[in-house]
Amino acid sequence: MKNIIIAGVLAIATAGAAQAQDMFAFMAQSQDANDIIVINPLTASDDGFVAIYDHYTGQVGELLGVAKVRKGANSETRVQLGTTVRHDVIAFLFTGDDFTDPSKAVDSVEIDVE
Repeated sequence: MKNIIIAGVLAIATAGAAQAQDMFAFMAQSQDANDIIVINPLTASDDGFVAIYDHYTGQVGELLGVAKVRKGANSETRVQLGTTVRHDVIAFLFTGDDFTDPSKAVDSVEIDVE
């Protein structure tokens, strides 16, 4: 009986460890106008990307920049945009290789640009 209980506890613990959450953790909801968006921190269940899209009209617009993220905790991800943004953007977290379809993102966060 003791072995069954230990095996059950180990199975539950292992299942929980295998299910890493894909998420943006607490971060500033606003950033100054800049050509870099800083995301900190985030957690990904697999290697992937953070993609920044224009969100000025409240709709997902043009892709502005992309940065790679690694599986697990990422303390700071800097996304180079190539141009200074002065309007709101939205960051999408993707696992895997495809960052072109926001509907396949595992998490998102709206960022007010001031």
